[in-house]
Amino acid sequence: MKLSIQPNLKDKVVVVTGGGGVLCSMFAKAIATCGAKVAVLDLTQEKADIVANEIKNDGFEAFGVSCNVLDRASIEAAHQKVLSYYGKCDILINGAGGNNPKATTDDEFFNREKFGVKGNKSFF
Repeated sequence: MKLSIQPNLKDKVVVVTGGGGVLCSMFAKAIATCGAKVAVLDLTQEKADIVANEIKNDGFEAFGVSCNVLDRASIEAAHQKVLSYYGKCDILINGAGGNNPKATTDDEFFNREKFGVKGNKSFF
């Protein structure tokens, strides 16, 4: 996959929620081609691993993590796995949940200091 704009994401860690789905799996694959290390999060470990293995088979770095973004304990566990594996998260692409109204997390939960994010950042 070749992007029209190829940003340098070498040594960046990108976490993609919903990474086993159609749209976010493509995000994960595209970002990997830019040099990022990708944590593919999905509700099912199997889907996360499939996408992570496709990325690795293309010569890039990724690993899969099971995560239910509607469950605080699951998010905390996934967060710890990413930190254990990569040591940090530079970019979060929150694509899980689609258009399901239940797939909304309140601002209070995502206290920026708790996750070590300094300010709000967006990508692309």
